[in-house]
Amino acid sequence: MSLLNLSAYTADPGDIWTPKTSFMVSDPFAIVLNVQADSSVVNEGLLFDALFQIVNPQEDPYEGAWWTVPSGGNVMTMNSVDFPWNGADFQLGTNFALGLTWSHYSDAVSQINGPSITGVYYVQGSINVEDSDLFATSGPFWFKSR
Repeated sequence: MSLLNLSAYTADPGDIWTPKTSFMVSDPFAIVLNVQADSSVVNEGLLFDALFQIVNPQEDPYEGAWWTVPSGGNVMTMNSVDFPWNGADFQLGTNFALGLTWSHYSDAVSQINGPSITGVYYVQGSINVEDSDLFATSGPFWFKSR
């Protein structure tokens, strides 16, 4: 194992240890980052910043692209919804999960505008260990919302 490994997946908030690949927009929804850290990293007492992302691979503005209108009033395309979690520590040990949960999938993407919040998307994540050269990224975990 390298010093830090990370995987990301979607799950039902009632069972964050079991990945889930399909959700209705009204279903409970969670993004989970499964973290594996070498004991030397844990023993250093370092902090880390985590980033959870829901990503839309569709960028055609007429066929599924996501967009938003910030306070400035200009439309901006958005290919991801990002949720930072800063200043976390490794107090949970060498193998643990961080999870963000919502009552409904639609709540997780509530700031999205566009033709639809249903379709095939993926989640991914990253961990940046503060005051060090260490970081880890996950691969994409694909899921469907309908």
